[in-house]
Amino acid sequence: MEPIEILNGVFSILFVVISLIVGLTIIIKYFEYKQRTLLYFGITWIGLTSPWLPSSISFLKALFTGIGLTPPIYFLIGNVAAPIILIIWILGFTDLKYRDKKKIFVIVYAIIGAAFEIYLIYFILVDPNVIGEISGILDVQYKSVALVYALFIVLNLLIPGILIARESIKSEDKEIKLKGRFLLAAFISWTIGAIMDAALQPNIITLTIARLILISSALEFYTGFLLPEKVKKIFLK
Repeated sequence: MEPIEILNGVFSILFVVISLIVGLTIIIKYFEYKQRTLLYFGITWIGLTSPWLPSSISFLKALFTGIGLTPPIYFLIGNVAAPIILIIWILGFTDLKYRDKKKIFVIVYAIIGAAFEIYLIYFILVDPNVIGEISGILDVQYKSVALVYALFIVLNLLIPGILIARESIKSEDKEIKLKGRFLLAAFISWTIGAIMDAALQPNIITLTIARLILISSALEFYTGFLLPEKVKKIFLK
């Protein structure tokens, strides 16, 4: 493998593992506090790593066999859970805002998600090149509907995320306000990192910056939801 592919694989694994720990920690807190939003958002954050999961698996597979994942398997792992994760995110969002419109939101996103799943599975079986192309072992360039749906997910994470964070920032409670600021940073960081990862030609500099931003988004998300005591001491003196 080329050095850029090794760097790509290592950073993919780091982001997936850190995000898995963050998501599971938030989910565990659900069982302690019985707040459904913790469950929804913990699952969501784990699910948001799915675009980087196939590159992680492909990297590990290539280390042992010299061959990465085939395009159909790569596309399936990276995309099949996306519609379900988006619905879970919307369930969490509508628990906090627009609760009276929850059913409408869920139905609309379920219809769009089902259409994408049909598209995905059909072309994985018939012609994976319609979905995208894999360069080397790890790098993928999505096309047409798959690319549009990826952008759809980014926007539908960012906009509701900003709305949630803004409500917290408006609070008179200093801890809630601080949580809101970290959540706002998390949603913006994840969006910037994801777009950089997808849009820029990967080299050592751009790849490192994009993945560090993604990793920071996971840590910001964790802080925004759980606000550890050490962070309180630093920011709320």
